[in-house]
Amino acid sequence: MEYYSSLGLRRLQSRVALFTLLYSFMNALSATTLYLLGEVRVDVYVSLNILAYYISYATLRPPTSSIRVRVLNGALIALFIVIAGYRVYEVLTH
Repeated sequence: MEYYSSLGLRRLQSRVALFTLLYSFMNALSATTLYLLGEVRVDVYVSLNILAYYISYATLRPPTSSIRVRVLNGALIALFIVIAGYRVYEVLTH
């Protein structure tokens, strides 16, 4: 029985590690690309960082259901909506 619980823990750790690796790679790639393009607006970096998180999370689905993860997901989606809404407002008013 102990073998199976150890195997499950290793599988969980490997999925979380893979999630972290994918998210870090996507974040580094987007930040480097934006820097090379000369982007200076912080909201673009934050938006792409949030998108990288959600793409990584949706792709790998690390099995974490703690309250901290739920709060983080709620805060990130709210921040993304505010940033996107602000950009849409800017485009429509100018």
